[in-house]
Amino acid sequence: MGFSLFGPAAFAFSEEEEGDKEFVGKPKLEMSPFNFSVIKRGIVEGQATLQIVLVMENTQDFEVVRSRLPQVRSDFNTALSMLSRQTFQVNRPIDPDIVKAYLTPYIDARLGVGMAEVFVKQALIHPN
Repeated sequence: MGFSLFGPAAFAFSEEEEGDKEFVGKPKLEMSPFNFSVIKRGIVEGQATLQIVLVMENTQDFEVVRSRLPQVRSDFNTALSMLSRQTFQVNRPIDPDIVKAYLTPYIDARLGVGMAEVFVKQALIHPN
């Protein structure tokens, strides 16, 4: 179970899945969900919701990421809008690996390479 706190020694821990073991104990931030329309050829075909989690190596990185979270969110909003036009289809599930690969250069450009790792916690898409 994960959660995010905004305080001087804020951490969030996850023990939900076997694959998360290497990240247990690392600070992470769960971003508010991204909600946006899936538009193809000027027509709104559906709605998408993505829950993104950022994992950092240490508390110093956590504080830097937390302080720049509004800029990261803005970058991700722009990136996800572009990605949805190119890749998302309402009749197929969203591939979290594609989203992670697409967002990683944005966070590396904003914060520095390797400062935080992007994970997709949840990806939903609904046709209109």
